[in-house]
Order: sequence, then structure tokens, then C-alpha cells
Amino acid sequence: MRPTWRLLGALTLAAVVYFYGATSEVAWLFLFGLLLAGLAAAMYLYARWNAAGLEGGLRLVEVVSAEGSPVAEVPEREFADAPLPAPVFERDTVRIELQLSVADGSGRGPARISSGFGAGSLETGTGLVPASGWSAVRELGPIPRGPLAAEGTVLESGDPLGLFRTRRRVPQEDLAVAFPLFASLADNRLVREVESQLTVVRSGHGTDLYGVREYRSGDPLRRIHWRNSARRGELVVREFEPPGQRILALLLDRDPASPESADQIARLAASEAWDCLRAGGRVLIWAPGLEPLSAPASRSLWGVLEWLGRWPRLTAEDSEPPRVMDAVAFTDHVGGPCLEALRELREHGAATRAWLVGEGELDLPFSRAGLEWPLPE
Repeated sequence: MRPTWRLLGALTLAAVVYFYGATSEVAWLFLFGLLLAGLAAAMYLYARWNAAGLEGGLRLVEVVSAEGSPVAEVPEREFADAPLPAPVFERDTVRIELQLSVADGSGRGPARISSGFGAGSLETGTGLVPASGWSAVRELGPIPRGPLAAEGTVLESGDPLGLFRTRRRVPQEDLAVAFPLFASLADNRLVREVESQLTVVRSGHGTDLYGVREYRSGDPLRRIHWRNSARRGELVVREFEPPGQRILALLLDRDPASPESADQIARLAASEAWDCLRAGGRVLIWAPGLEPLSAPASRSLWGVLEWLGRWPRLTAEDSEPPRVMDAVAFTDHVGGPCLEALRELREHGAATRAWLVGEGELDLPFSRAGLEWPLPE
């Protein structure tokens, strides 16, 4: 807690009045000077009490989709596991609720909460926070791709006279992740939509190991994974990929040349993933030195989009490129680890191609893209 300049003014006034009373022999001036000093002490105690009972936070309450957002293209069935209250894509506008509450159910105030979001900021305040709490909604946008995280949320409080002020940082997690835009890159969109309706994918009956799950009544005993069962203390069984399922690997570099090219690479990768997933396939994503996409998320559109929304700001982790027969690399320079990994897959017989954002030539089949989105026809 810090005093403000008003406290210095109040104490100076109290001292002047007190000493003036001593020279003029006016008795009530002594009492007035002591009253000002006592009032400052009372405000100090009030400010400490006020700060101890206040809490603050932020919450995403609404997403306003921008023109060209792909959310309208996503089938309704995909929203069963979508982020709440709604998926956020880059260029969208969001409404965020700034909340003030009290811990013991009694009124507090005054209070103010502020938070930064990149180049923008949100703030609000009130003179009284009732026992039920207080909130205000502010609008922020357009949102860039990446985590929507509050940078330095600060809760401020004080006393009614403004003699003291308390500033306290509020821990705040990511409110959401702004996904990259995407669009179908397939040559014949209608055919791909028909194929996706005819493709029925069921896990557990192929030959490639996908993962493990809990044992269910009727599962064959030969599929029990005894080592994992012993480790977990419960029976788990192996799950396998369905035969003939397409598995597409997306290979990205760790350090794009600029934020603009990183956004475009993320859009292209999301578009390739969208075409694969809606046809019943599965997507793996790898970048050298970064945490790869988890196996459960490889079937989920939202899991893929979240990884691409956070890339390249991901946890560092060393991993090998996935061994698949279908891979696409995305880069903004002609030499990079993702292209080396793509060449190795090509030598092992995989179908490979690449997307190059910017100028240059590759010794692999590739398509070129600029920074414009949607891609020009």
C-alpha cells in the first residue's frame, strides 16, 4: 500500500492549522488539526481493510465472428467439443467481462481493475462493490492469432478520500486461443464432402497402434495392455487405427521469418488439416524442438487448431518426425529442418509436397503463397 500526494496535502494542512491555532489561541483550530490527522489514520485502516477483501478476474463472455470466419463452414457435430463460449478465430472481436468481487460477502470500494492485451488494454472501476459482486463488459478486437492472455492484470483499491492506494497483480490464465483462419484447399470441394459422409471411421480394428483406453466389457483379452494396466492399477486395452485411414503429417519450422508469414503458414496448415479431417483422416503435426501434437488431439479439429494457434510459442521438446506415407511441409525459406524431414520421408516412399510462403525455389513439389488471405484464385 502506498500513500498518495493527497495524504501529504492533508497532513500539511493539519500541521498548518494546528500551529496557526497555537499562535492565534483559537481552541477549535487545535481540534480541527487533530481531526485531519485522525481522518488520515482512519483512511489508512480503511484502505487496508478494503484491499484485503477484494478479488478480481476476467472472463470471455461472447465472440463476434469477423467477415470471412470459417466458423460457418464447420459442421454442427464438430461443436460438441468446441471451446466455450465459442471458438475464437483471428480477426474476431471478443467481449470480456471484468469482474470485481468480495471474499467475505460485505461491500467494498472504491476499486478498479485493468489489464493489457498486446497493443490494447481494458479497464473499469466503481466506487462500491456490493456483496453480490460487480462487473463490466468491454470489447476487444480484432484479435490476432495466438493465446488471448491478459498481460499484467492489476487490481487497485484505496479509500474514499484517495489518501492511500493499493496495487495488486491478479494471476490470470489464457482466456482463449485465437485459431488461424482456414479454407478448403481441395480441387473439388463437393466430391470431398461426399467422401466425408461415406467414410465411417471406427477406432480399434486396424493394425497400427493408436493408443490405449480403459477396458470395457466385451473387449478381447488379447488386446489388454498388461504393462500399462499394472502401472495404472486398472485394465486398459490397445486401440488400433482403422484400416485404410489417411494419416497426414504437417511439418512446420520452429522459427518463421516474421509474424505475418507465421500467420500465413498456420492458415495453410489448418486448411490442409481441415481437408484431411473432414474426409475421416487423422493429422499429426511436428516442428523441430517443439512439443508435437498429442495423439488424442490428432482426431480433433479444435485440438489441431489450438496447436497451430499457439505455434511457434510452444513448449520446447525434442521429438522425431512422424513416420507416415503422406506429409506436407510449410516454410518461408528454402532451407529448414522441416524440409529435411520431408526429404527423408520422401526417400522412404512417402507422398510429399510443400508450401512456400515468399520467394525462392524448392527441389520438391511445392505451391507458393503470399501473405494475402484468402488465397487469390
